[in-house]
Amino acid sequence: MQIGYKSYHNNDATGETALLAEGRQTRSPVSLVDTPDFKGSPKRRIEQLQANTMKEVSDVKVQVRSDESRESLKDSMRNTNPNKLVTPMCGIQPTFTTQLLSGEDDALWRVNADEFNRRFRHIACAALVREKVNEAAGHLLLTMLEITRTNEIKVNEERSSPVSEADVLQKLRESDAQVEIESIKRVLEKLTADTSELISCVGENHRGANYCVNMRRIVDLIRIKEVEAVVRERFGGPACRIFRLLLLKRNLEQKQIAEMAMIPVKDTRELLYKLLKAEYVQIQEVARTSDHAPSRTFYLWRVDLLRVVEQVGHELYRTTSNLRARLIHELSQERETLMLLERAQDKIARGGESTVSLTSGQRVNLIRMRTIATRLESSLLRLDELVLIFNFM
Repeated sequence: MQIGYKSYHNNDATGETALLAEGRQTRSPVSLVDTPDFKGSPKRRIEQLQANTMKEVSDVKVQVRSDESRESLKDSMRNTNPNKLVTPMCGIQPTFTTQLLSGEDDALWRVNADEFNRRFRHIACAALVREKVNEAAGHLLLTMLEITRTNEIKVNEERSSPVSEADVLQKLRESDAQVEIESIKRVLEKLTADTSELISCVGENHRGANYCVNMRRIVDLIRIKEVEAVVRERFGGPACRIFRLLLLKRNLEQKQIAEMAMIPVKDTRELLYKLLKAEYVQIQEVARTSDHAPSRTFYLWRVDLLRVVEQVGHELYRTTSNLRARLIHELSQERETLMLLERAQDKIARGGESTVSLTSGQRVNLIRMRTIATRLESSLLRLDELVLIFNFM
C-alpha cells in the first residue's frame, strides 16, 4: 500500500493548509513525496485517523500551523545543506506504519538520495583510477573529490572545482602523517600526463598548482568499459574489437573496418549489422549525387556513445525487471514450505520449541530454490551498480 500526498490551500479564516493522503494500491512498497525540504523544526499540528491494517491506510489528514507561511518555508529551503545524507522535510513519508507520530516539535527527516549518488560516483571514479594507474592515484583522487564535494551543485558535475596542491597535501596528512610530498607530486604529474585526461592543471597560485578532476571523462571511461564487456559477452571478441575501433576512429567504411580490425570482410559485415540491430552502432549515408544512388554513396559506420549509454540503461531496467519476476516466481513455487519454516522460526523467537518435518522432495526443492534465489539476488546487486552508472551519473 502506498500513500501519495496532495496539497490543498485553504483560504478560510483559519489560514491552514491541509494535506490529504490517499491510499492506492501499487507494486512498490516505497512511498514517494514531492514536498520541499527545509531546515529547522517548525511547530505543527498533526491529526490522523488510525488505519485499519498495515496494508490499508485511508483518509489521513494532516494540518499545518498557519504561522508557518510559504515564505518562511522557502527561506528555510535555501539554508538546507545539500551535502547531508539526511535532510529535514515538511511533508510526511510513511512506510508500513499504521499510525503517525504527532507533536509540536517533531522533526521529519528523509534520506538525501542526491548526496548518496554523489558519493557513489566519487567512489566509482576513484576505483577506475586505482585500476588504471595504481592504488596511490585512486586514494589521491578520492581525497581531491572529498575536498571539493561541498562545492558541487549538481550530482552529475562535469568537473570538480579547482583544488590546490597544498590543500591536497594537508588533507592527506590528516589521515596519514607519514605521507611524502615528492610522492604526491609524482602521482599528480602522472595523472595530469595521462592520455585519458583524468585530471587537469588549471593554473597556479601561492599554494601551488591547481587541479580539477574531469569526472565526466572518468564516468565515460567507466561506461565504455562496461559496454565493451556487454558487447564481448553478446557478440564475441571480434565485435568488441570493431566497437572499440569505431569509438577511436569515429566514421569508417566497412572495408576500412575490416582492414584495421584484421577481420574478413564477410564476418565484418555480419558483425556490423548485428551491432546495428542492437543499436550499438549507427550507419550514416553520404551521397555524392542528389539521386542517392547506392553505387555513388558512402556508408559510414560510427558509435554514438550517448545513444549507446541510453540503450544499455533501458536494457538494464528490463533485465532487472525480468530477474525480479523470476525471483518472485521461484519463491512462489515453494510458498507452503517457506510458510512452515517461517512459523517455526516465529515460535522459536518467542521462546518456544518447534520442529518441521519435510519430505525428501521438499528438501530437494528447498535447496534448489535457495541456490537459485542466491544467484538471482547476487545478479540484482550487480545490476543495481550498473543502473547507477548508466542512469544516475
